[in-house]
Amino acid sequence: MDQRISMITLIVPDIMTARAFFETGLGWQVNAAPSPHVVFFQIPGGVFALYDRGALEDEIGSEVTTAPFGAMTLAWNAKERGDVDAMFEKAVAAGAHSIKEPQEVFWGGYSSYVEVPGGHLLEIAFNPFWTVNDDGSVQLP
Repeated sequence: MDQRISMITLIVPDIMTARAFFETGLGWQVNAAPSPHVVFFQIPGGVFALYDRGALEDEIGSEVTTAPFGAMTLAWNAKERGDVDAMFEKAVAAGAHSIKEPQEVFWGGYSSYVEVPGGHLLEIAFNPFWTVNDDGSVQLP
């Protein structure tokens, strides 16, 4: 198996609210919505999806946990430190709940966290040790 992840999917209880957060609130473009239960966004190097919890339970024939965070987070890395403040405010204005306001962090960067609709954590950060390319992809040193 190649060392890559093709798609990241957030399981959400309310697909319309989550979709509106990313599409209207953050300005992301939906690339496909083949049913009322799933939405796909093209991101650098892969796909980001939102999937209705009930529809996934029907698909796999099993309950899906309702505990949305604790085991993983998503991250959006800024090209510049000042972008963290602007994107944090944009996310909160779009309906995210502030978990940690932007601040200097122990590892040498500048970071914040919000809870997006559906309960998942999104880190909005600037890491001075990483390069964010023009297409938004991250290059490790």
